[in-house]
Parts: sequence; structure tokens; C-alpha cells
Amino acid sequence: MDYTAAVEPTGDITPVPAAAAARGRWPRVLDAVPVSVFLALVFTAAGLVELLTRSSVPAGYHDDSTTLIVLTVASGLSLAAMWWSPLASLIGAVALLAAQTLAGYEFTAAAVGVVIVASFATVAFDSVRRAIAAGFIVAAGLVVVLVALPSFSWKTALATWVSLSVVWVVAVVIRVYRGSIERAERRAALFAADREARAREAVVEERARLARELHDSVGHALNVVVLHAGAAQRMVDTKPGLAREALESIETAGRQALEDIERMLGILRAPNDETSYDKAPGMSQLGTLCGQVREAGLPVDLTVVGDVRPLPASLDLTAYRLVQEALTNTLKHAGKTRASVRVEYGGDALAIEVLDDGRGVTPATAGGGRGLVGMRERVATFRGELVAGPRAEGGFAVRARLPLAVADGPR
Repeated sequence: MDYTAAVEPTGDITPVPAAAAARGRWPRVLDAVPVSVFLALVFTAAGLVELLTRSSVPAGYHDDSTTLIVLTVASGLSLAAMWWSPLASLIGAVALLAAQTLAGYEFTAAAVGVVIVASFATVAFDSVRRAIAAGFIVAAGLVVVLVALPSFSWKTALATWVSLSVVWVVAVVIRVYRGSIERAERRAALFAADREARAREAVVEERARLARELHDSVGHALNVVVLHAGAAQRMVDTKPGLAREALESIETAGRQALEDIERMLGILRAPNDETSYDKAPGMSQLGTLCGQVREAGLPVDLTVVGDVRPLPASLDLTAYRLVQEALTNTLKHAGKTRASVRVEYGGDALAIEVLDDGRGVTPATAGGGRGLVGMRERVATFRGELVAGPRAEGGFAVRARLPLAVADGPR
């Protein structure tokens, strides 16, 4: 039974996902309203049975009368309000218990049980402010009842205090447990959202890869078509046999291109949820990248050696991503450290070096095992070299060399 959702009409408590989940898992009989009504009927019946079966009244108390019966029934029925507000039910139970004592009657055990149940529900399921208020209400009611007794007994007061303390401790434990479950559910929801975001990113990346493959395959086919068409045109009169072979090659290349298009368009036809027209990042934005990393808490030194010159778009993006991934891994896994980025523009290659002096990153921790793999794939696309691993003096190093001679034609 989750009173967090049950007391929503008061405006102080908001429903939590656990309440909805519990309603889906448990029968309706365990909802707040049926439970409250059931407890009210049980304690009302118990109070009436107690009045009908108990022996003579002790000295100093009035004989049982209709007034006591009415107060007993009202005390039991006060539990029916728990579905709406446990605190309101507790206030009614304490007031009716005190009324029995102040009227000179020996209060019933059922009335005490009602106070205990209402206290438990308030502390375990109501808001924090109401749980604190419940403590003062119960304490005030307990003082009134004990003072109004014909014969005050410290033994009775101590026993009552111990009983209520046990109930409150159990209620607090349940409240803490429910809070931990709700926090775990919120974390699980965040993790699920993160997984969904990563899945969407993976889909976008896969579509981009397929788009590049489509471009490469169709571009290659068109090159074949252009070359063979020119050859066929030159040989159609002098060497018709060779011209026919060229036309066959054109037909084969065209069919293959059509097959590639049909295969990939099924994936690429669906539009992306979000389309970005921003310019792709490149080496010209390394300063901005290092600034962002510094703002995130990782001091970074950037050094550029050689004559800075424009790079082919694909190589420019790849070099930027290498530095970005290396700094991200350092920020995530290296702890308190410093990092340095060195970029050297050579005559035939672009050299990149990212160093840190932290506790080091392993392939298993660098991006969950995918970070270093992704960097190696990017470097391999340009027939480059990548060396990544712990440094002898401590920390981690990523060194890459990207040849410029093949930058315009990655594999």
C-alpha cells in the first residue's frame, strides 16, 4: 500500500512511479481506500467486542455507557480517512482517545490501537512535515491522557512510550526503504534514458556510415561507367567487340550501383529526429575544445608545431575527434591530473600526441572498451599509426600519425 499517491488530494504529496507500478502489480484490494475501510471496520468491531466482554470498571472510572460506545465507534471509523490523509486520521484518533479519558471512562485498547496504526501510516507514508507534526500531536495527546488518568503510573507511561517508539522506528525504517527504492527507480529511469540516447546516436552514426558507403559505391560505379563509356565511344567503329565488352561492364556496374542504392535507401529513407546543419568541427577548433575541457576541470596545454595549413575535410575531422576522444577519456578516468596536447604539421604527416600524468586509462575503461577501438578505426582509415597505452613515468599517452599523402583518398 503506497500512501504517497493516496494522499494526493491534500496537495502536499505527489504520486511517484512506484505507486503506479504497485497498482499494476498488486490487486485492487490492497489499494489505500479498501485497506483504510477494512482497518476502520476491524478496529470498530474490536472496540465493540471489548466493551461487551470486559468485566467491571476499575475504581475511579465511570461505568460504560452509550457515550463511550459512540466514542469507540468514532475512534475506529477515523481510520477510514487514512486513504485521504493519515495525519487527519491520526488527529481524530488522538482526540477521541483523549475524549474517552477526559470524560472519565476507561479508554479501550482498540482506541489505543487506532492511534498506533494512524501514527505508523503517517510516519511511513505521509510527507516529512506531517510526520514531524504527528510526533508533537501524539506526544500532546499522550500527556493529556496520562494526566487525566485517575491514578498516574510511570510504569504505564513508560510502557506506552516504548510501544509508540517501536512503532515509529519501524515506520521510519519503512520510510527510508521506500525512499531508497524511489531513488533507485529514478536512477534506473535516467540510465534507461541514457541508453536510449546512446542507441539513437548509434543509429545516426550508422546511417552516416551507410551514407558514406553509398557515396563511395555509387561514385566508384559512376567512374567505371564514365571510363568504359569513353572507351566504347572511341572503339565502336574500329573494334566493336571491345566496345561491346565495355558496354557489358557499364551494365554490370550500373546494376551493382542500383542494388547498393536499393539496399541502403531502406535504412536512409527514415528522417533523423534532429538534423544539424552546423559545420563539422576541425583542427581550427582545438583551442575551443581545450577551453571546454579546462572548464570541466582538466588543465590542458595546447602546443602546435609547424606551419598550420588547411587539411582535407575528412582528415581534419578525424584528427579533431582523436584529440577529443583522448581528452574525454582523460577527463573521465585519469582523476586529478594535467594533460597536454601537441600537434605537429610535418611535410608528409600530421602527428598528434595527447599525454596526461593521472592514474592511467586501460582499453577496458577508455570509453567502455570502444574509445580506443574507435580511434584505431579512424586512424586505419587513413593508413595511419596509433600508439596508446600507459606511460612509464605514470599517466597515459595517445600518439597518432596521419599521412597527408593519402588524406584525399581514405580506404
